[in-house]
Parts: sequence; C-alpha cells; structure tokens
Amino acid sequence: MILLRFRTTMSFMSTTNTLWIESYKINSLLVNAMGHLGLYGVLNLLQETAWMHAESLGFGLKQMEKENLFWVLTRQSLSMKEWPAFGTQVQIQTWIRPPEGAFFNREFRILNQEGKEIGTCVTSWMALDKNTKKPLPTQNLRPWEQITRAETTGLTPEKIAVEGEYEKMAKFRVRNSDLDTNQHVNNTKYAQWILDSIPYDLHRQLKLNTYSVNFLAETHLGDEVQVDRNCSQANGFTEEQGLSLYRGLRVSDQKVLFTARVGWERRK
Repeated sequence: MILLRFRTTMSFMSTTNTLWIESYKINSLLVNAMGHLGLYGVLNLLQETAWMHAESLGFGLKQMEKENLFWVLTRQSLSMKEWPAFGTQVQIQTWIRPPEGAFFNREFRILNQEGKEIGTCVTSWMALDKNTKKPLPTQNLRPWEQITRAETTGLTPEKIAVEGEYEKMAKFRVRNSDLDTNQHVNNTKYAQWILDSIPYDLHRQLKLNTYSVNFLAETHLGDEVQVDRNCSQANGFTEEQGLSLYRGLRVSDQKVLFTARVGWERRK
C-alpha cells in the first residue's frame, strides 16, 4: 500500500513499507550566500525526511519516549555531485538497512527536479536506554524484516581519526536555538559551526563535495565549543581539490565532541 498526502511545508511525500519519499522546494530559508542549497540546508532536509519516516514506522519521538528509549546519531557521510539552486525542487528518498548489532544504517538518495541523482548520504544510529544511557541490541526492538531493505548507496559511515596537529579556528557558545528535543545540540549545528569557522573568501572559492562527521560525546546548553582544523593532514590536497579535517572540543574539559572531514574542489 502507498500512502500519499500534502503537508503545509509544501513538500510532497509518499511511502511504502520500506521506502519514504519527500519533495521540497529550495526556498530562501535553505539557500546559502551563493544562492544554492548548502550543507546546513541539506542536512536539515535529510533530518526532516528521516523524522517523518520514523514516525510512520512507529519509532518516532513519542513512541520512543513511551518505551523509555531514544535514538542517537553516531556517524554521517554525505556526497553531493551538484547543489540545486533557489526555486528548484529536490526529492529525497530514504530507507533503513537491516541492523548489525547495536547499529543500523539509514540511507538517502537526493534527486533534482529532472530526476537525476545529485547526492547520497548514509547515517548510523543506535538506540539508548534513557535511564542507563546504554546501547540496546537492535534486533529485538522492531520487526526489521518488514521495514528494511538491503539496497545501499555505496557510502560508508566512516570513522574519522582524532589524532594530529590542530589549529584553533573559532569558538561557539551553545544557545537555546541549538538544542533538539532531547536537550542536546542538534546534529546539523556541528556542520554550521564548521562552515562558520571557515573564512568567507574560501566559501566563494571552493565547492563542498563531501562531508563526514563522527559524534563522540553529548553537547549541552551553555557549553563552549572550540572548532579546530587539522594542520598536519597533507594527504589528498591538490591545487584543485582536497580534504580538511576538523574536531570540536568542549573548552571546559577539552573533551573531543566530534570529528569531521570536508572534501572540496575549486569553483569553476
């Protein structure tokens, strides 16, 4: 059975048991200074699509609260071939792969308004007990064989090393607007902090192609977070394209909160 409906956000969605589809118009709230959908915008669209799918499958926020559980995003990898411009449409497809131990992967495919694939993403999740904060084996949480599919985009939620020499880029104080419903910093905010720490001239010169992040510790209201760039990572850099490694530190105890890798190429 396929369910269809329109939502007040002007996005169109449909679902089967295993695949969820949402369409969005790239409006003024989603574009960056170059007039295109940017990293922060697309991460929010992916999050919205995943949220709607989880609600439809019976393990959204309210249902998880009843079971005294909550989902934790541990890793994310995104690859974009092109960034849609203001006024165009994108379609996002998402599905869940069968779980492995305490983790399961959610996959995404991003299509432009002509139906061409312009991006893919994979996220890794685990369920935690709200009281103990310990991860639970996913096998017994849901009838996964009914709601998962084996299809993969080919992306892997990669592990990003912490080691190396770093230089300070910027500091950010966690504000009310940074929090999600679990009172933790929303995962999209980490990407925003990284983008805000990069000089504006580089944003105009470089086009982001890939983004990967590992979430290592919780971040809460009032925390001061320092974003550093790895300055010992020289591999992968050429004149036209390269990789940048970042980490986020809580200033109060120097705990590493996240690591991230950004891949870019020069704008033509």
